[in-house]
Amino acid sequence: MTQLARLQEWVPSGCEAVLGPHMSALIDWVDSKIVELAIKARANELPVPSLIERSILERAGYFESFPDNTVEQSEGGCMPPAVCYHCYAKLAGSSLQQPSVWTCVARCRRNEDNKEPGRLRAFTMREIVFVGSAAWVRERRQDWMDRILAFSRSLRLAVQLEVATDSFFAGSEARGRKLLQQIKGLKFELRAQMDAEGTPLAISSFNLHERFFSRRFGFSLEDGADAYSGCVAFGLERWALALAVTLGPNEAFRLVE
Repeated sequence: MTQLARLQEWVPSGCEAVLGPHMSALIDWVDSKIVELAIKARANELPVPSLIERSILERAGYFESFPDNTVEQSEGGCMPPAVCYHCYAKLAGSSLQQPSVWTCVARCRRNEDNKEPGRLRAFTMREIVFVGSAAWVRERRQDWMDRILAFSRSLRLAVQLEVATDSFFAGSEARGRKLLQQIKGLKFELRAQMDAEGTPLAISSFNLHERFFSRRFGFSLEDGADAYSGCVAFGLERWALALAVTLGPNEAFRLVE
């Protein structure tokens, strides 16, 4: 981190960072490799706007769980806290003729005060979203866990998959639901060890939403059964930071040549 700051490639500024040209190019490189994997998995590219309507976040229940984390830019428009909400809004009220895989990318923002290196308020997120039956979605999630674990290790990142929680819930039941989420293995994080003593940094997450979003947005399978959803999220700045710290800036930046 110190070397990156000295090179003016990652200069911390509170809960954000100013990135230099080589780090920016590395972020684009990581994203291009993920897109290649998504294309092989026959994912549909979903272009998304820079803002998301507040009504979509309300329908997704986001404010119930994170009332203070959203940044409004204009009346009715917010910086998205995650990209997958755009996908669920697109599917709202539809009947899926077959399972589907989507990929989208956007700048996101969350009003979090965590000053841990790599955890930024403004960041770029690439997501892979899959919607179908419960078994199909679980299989796709496992496929992507295997695929990204192999990809990260091919880059010599020291990574580990660990069970985690990511609250879509709020109120008095939140603790119990988080525990149930852990027991059912609904969320895994891919965590990269940045150094011998530091806390591992989560660079990707692999999530099963069960029927949470299909019921919120009213989409179903062709036979009328509830659709299940899941997603894989990539924090692109975190990936680039993990590569630059693990490999060293010079070797990491050579990846884009």
